Amino acid sequence: MTPQDSPSFQRIPGRLTPLVYPVLIRQWARRQRQYDLFVFHSYAGWLAIPDVLARGTPAVVAFHGLEPMYHAQLVEESEQTGGLSWRYRMLQERLMPLWLKRSCRRATLVLCLNSAERDYLVDRKWVDADRVATFFHGVPPDFFLPERTPRPATALLFVGQWLPMKGIVYLTAAFREIARRHPDLTLTCAGTLAPADHVLAGFAPEVRDRVTVIPRLDRSALVDQYRRSDILISPSLYEGFGLALLEAMAARLPIITTRVGVAADTLQDGESALIIPTRHPEAIVREVERLIADVSLRERLGETAHEAALHYREPKAVVDLANRLLTVIDRTPPGRRVV
Repeated sequence: MTPQDSPSFQRIPGRLTPLVYPVLIRQWARRQRQYDLFVFHSYAGWLAIPDVLARGTPAVVAFHGLEPMYHAQLVEESEQTGGLSWRYRMLQERLMPLWLKRSCRRATLVLCLNSAERDYLVDRKWVDADRVATFFHGVPPDFFLPERTPRPATALLFVGQWLPMKGIVYLTAAFREIARRHPDLTLTCAGTLAPADHVLAGFAPEVRDRVTVIPRLDRSALVDQYRRSDILISPSLYEGFGLALLEAMAARLPIITTRVGVAADTLQDGESALIIPTRHPEAIVREVERLIADVSLRERLGETAHEAALHYREPKAVVDLANRLLTVIDRTPPGRRVV
């Protein structure tokens, strides 16, 4: 059930979504009697959960990125560009934590995507440790590359929306310097969901002709992009998970990333990726040059990352989540588990 499923909701200004959406969800949930389980995204069920639990139906709260952690990074980033509006800060700093706390304290189970988010929820006593668990997104089989043929590293790749929280300011600054030092180096920005001219405007004029922007691409094109690239750069300031990292890991692509999301839980600096500080273009330049010069390091990082990605295969992710939800519903005996 999304805001787009309600015709009346279309007339509501987007900035009012956090206020109106939970009301819509409560009204909808009160009419539903055929479901064995409700899974509410983030704050969406803070009004509906008491009604659902009152009729004996379990309610799960699932996070795909924890708003207060995202907001903290956004505040720090926005201070360089004039800050955020008082309305937005009121929503994120006063109302959102209240809604999230109420959702988590009432929920039968809380799910989040990484250990940092789990610790945040438990440390603030929004949920007891035995009622919160991590889950993960899975990587489809076609992303897994059997082998990667050694070759010179000339093709850099960034995958993600073109948003400040993805570290794009630091990527563009780094590429200007890298491109100056290496005339044959190119960068592809894929899945930006932003027009090419908007993305290119962030790069220095002298390097724009060496940047390719692909605003949207289907899965087969994305698989091909990972296989044709030589290094993935992911300078995100915050990630709930970071599926692009896992896809690159499956494709044996050497990775330069910050320690956020799945990278913090899965990747080891110097073993399966090169971990850099956030907001540090100089580190991006340094590590790209290191990988360009060391083919054996690229191969080792790609191989180790590939092995780690095997744990995140899509079939396993689906089965693990299904079994977790079945257990919440009725303590499902082993004979009824998904296998």
